[in-house]
Amino acid sequence: MKTTAMGVILDLTGEQKAFLDDLMTRYCAARAPAEGGSWAFNRLLRGAPVQQTRVQVQGKFDFNSRQANDAVHDAQATISSQKELVNLHFENATKKVEFTRNRLEKSKSLDKRARLQRRLEKEERKLAQWKKHVEAGTIPPVVFGTKKLFIGRCKGNVSREEWRDARSNRYMSRGDKTKGGNLNTRIGVIDGLICLEIAAEMVQTKKSVRYKRITVPVYIAHKPSKKTGKSNGLNYRKMVLDYLTTGGAYQVEIIRRNGRYYVHVIIDEAVPAVRITRGGAIGADTNPDGVGLARADYLGQFMDSLWLAQGEWTYARSNRRLNLIGEAAALLVEIASRLECILVVEDLDFKDDKSVSAKFNRMSHGFVWSTFLMMVERAAARKGVPLVKIKPPFTSVIGILKYQHQYGLSNHEASGYVIARRGLGIDTERVPGPLVDRFIRKKEGFYHLGNWKQWSSIKKAAVAAIKEQTKKEVNSLVSWQHYRKKLQKAG
Repeated sequence: MKTTAMGVILDLTGEQKAFLDDLMTRYCAARAPAEGGSWAFNRLLRGAPVQQTRVQVQGKFDFNSRQANDAVHDAQATISSQKELVNLHFENATKKVEFTRNRLEKSKSLDKRARLQRRLEKEERKLAQWKKHVEAGTIPPVVFGTKKLFIGRCKGNVSREEWRDARSNRYMSRGDKTKGGNLNTRIGVIDGLICLEIAAEMVQTKKSVRYKRITVPVYIAHKPSKKTGKSNGLNYRKMVLDYLTTGGAYQVEIIRRNGRYYVHVIIDEAVPAVRITRGGAIGADTNPDGVGLARADYLGQFMDSLWLAQGEWTYARSNRRLNLIGEAAALLVEIASRLECILVVEDLDFKDDKSVSAKFNRMSHGFVWSTFLMMVERAAARKGVPLVKIKPPFTSVIGILKYQHQYGLSNHEASGYVIARRGLGIDTERVPGPLVDRFIRKKEGFYHLGNWKQWSSIKKAAVAAIKEQTKKEVNSLVSWQHYRKKLQKAG
């Protein structure tokens, strides 16, 4: 498992600072389009041979072969990721157009049809742009130095020095196991301090070529407790030092930000084997305002539930939100570990492929779904907790209509119970007889449908009944418990 340990370079002399700035400037100019010319990135886009580009980069920017390879590899990775994004954007734009067309066909209000028509025209223009890139095999213009600063520079709000600094603030060196982990940026311990040795100018000897090295002290993040002296959370310093003894390859990235030089060390973290558990399963229903947990035994029978409220997830600043998400993921895995349960989560894939309201966009963007699932996955791997990802369709519908009233749960806890059962292999949930009697007229044909089709039919009928009862526009089952008795008596 890849793990990034973050640190910062301490006590740079003027000579060392000048060397690092020059190295970053040459590296960023080599991998990206530079003012007055273009190198690895643009040359590779035009179809230039990779090996030829490496040789040219090495000669022009005074790099050794490994530094030239790293710069070209960095440019290749940027091109590859952009091409993947083009295909993703084209796929999402196509689905958006189809989704809006279906809404336009079903809409009856003239005002709503006019709004949808304007939205459809805008989405069709975007689709045409992405289709053009897909057919031509091209990518849209790439901004090195962030789009925000580029727009500010165009408006005159960003100085030339600030813009240049943003485009020349990074250096990356890949590792090699056969060369002691990393030949160009080597990490070691000198007089009890972690130091970074960076290859500098070349020195020719009779038998071989050597490089002088710039040695700088590095602080790698860890949180020692003032009371106990033990580290709070992961001790990344110890993790890196232990990894160095294995001789494995590690990648080092140096980033200049606000006058300081930060170091990212990427290592291969060893994880324990997954444990065999017999305590059942814990299902987690993830929401922007918290996590609904429910535990089922190995037979799928309900045991208990819990609601982990996380009100700050929707409005906290990005750094605090990431910290809160990490703490929630660690707590979730700790609960599963202590109860000796498997942990079951939904395999959510939030694509930007539907034309939805601005409110939903703000909510889904503010809460980083993929980050939470990634943190849960990493925490589970470190603890040896078995993690199961299940398909998410109809977990909330089944939970609300079948289990919420039965066990006195919230809708999110009921959904978590369905997730736990599905993680245990119970993929088919029988529709209760009272719901079939109340909402289904052609019962013979209903029982020939697939299980998800059955629940889809029940949901549509229940939503229609709520809409008729309330005389309001209803699109979900949120108010089902409030009108449940009235609706069942009405049948």
